Amino acid sequence: MGSRPDFLYIGTSKAGSTWLFKALSWHPQIYVYPGKNLGFFSTRFEKGWDWYVSNFDPEPQHRSVGEVSHSYLVSERAPARIRELLPSIKMISCLRDPVQRTFSDYLDRVKNGELHGTFEEELERSPALINRSRYGTQLSRYLELFDRKQLHIVCFDELVAGPTQFAAGIFEFLGVDPLPIPEKLRGKILPAGTPRSRSVANGAKMLSKLTKRFGLNALRGRVKTSPTIRNILYRPYGEGRPTIHPTTEARLRGLFAEEVRLLDSAAGTDFAGLWGYPRAVTAANVACNDPTVGVSAEPRECPTS
Repeated sequence: MGSRPDFLYIGTSKAGSTWLFKALSWHPQIYVYPGKNLGFFSTRFEKGWDWYVSNFDPEPQHRSVGEVSHSYLVSERAPARIRELLPSIKMISCLRDPVQRTFSDYLDRVKNGELHGTFEEELERSPALINRSRYGTQLSRYLELFDRKQLHIVCFDELVAGPTQFAAGIFEFLGVDPLPIPEKLRGKILPAGTPRSRSVANGAKMLSKLTKRFGLNALRGRVKTSPTIRNILYRPYGEGRPTIHPTTEARLRGLFAEEVRLLDSAAGTDFAGLWGYPRAVTAANVACNDPTVGVSAEPRECPTS
């Protein structure tokens, strides 16, 4: 029969979604669809509601039920579809500096054999690299349809700096007990890397596509997020990790600056301050940054959630 989810991770990609999937799956009071990117509201909507809920099989101890599909943030159709079928849903979005997210996406696609050119070449050939980092445009679509309180918007930098505190905020938002995460979740789950053998990695990729074709999505998700399998297929970059050319980085920061301002304006956040982009001048920014404003009131923090 299935169960109706009460939360969704909507995106973005390359911003800790695998770590979050692992943390949510670990919590004994949370049921997560056992594979990332179910993608119903973005790419599988034609399968219908009954098919969707059949993917959730929680047990009595589970107080929160959901899934992790980072394709929902970039999808233009997903917000209205979610609003129609799950109007009271809680949603989590973890964002990363758009330049760093774009570059990480590029490295991941090179690793998987999907891209072969330089970063600069693929920016021209693969517009999805940039489009997935347009957070202001993407989240505005959600905030036009949902109450701001339904969205828990967090920052990848906060995950890197303090995974325990980061997880506690997620658990509080979902209404489950604030359990301390285990040691295995206090580091990177899937660090960037290169194939140990291109032929073996390509074979694994073909097998992954076959499991998707035959509807083995849960198995596919578990394999893709397994650190053991990843370590067999790929080696970490270490000190040889590629970097962005300063000229390219400056060009991308200029491109994304307006998107970051739009994000902060729509969501009431201060990602511009966190990532070092020019802020839009608003009353909220003045209150957050001017120590002479509201000195007799309770201390204020620029929100990121």
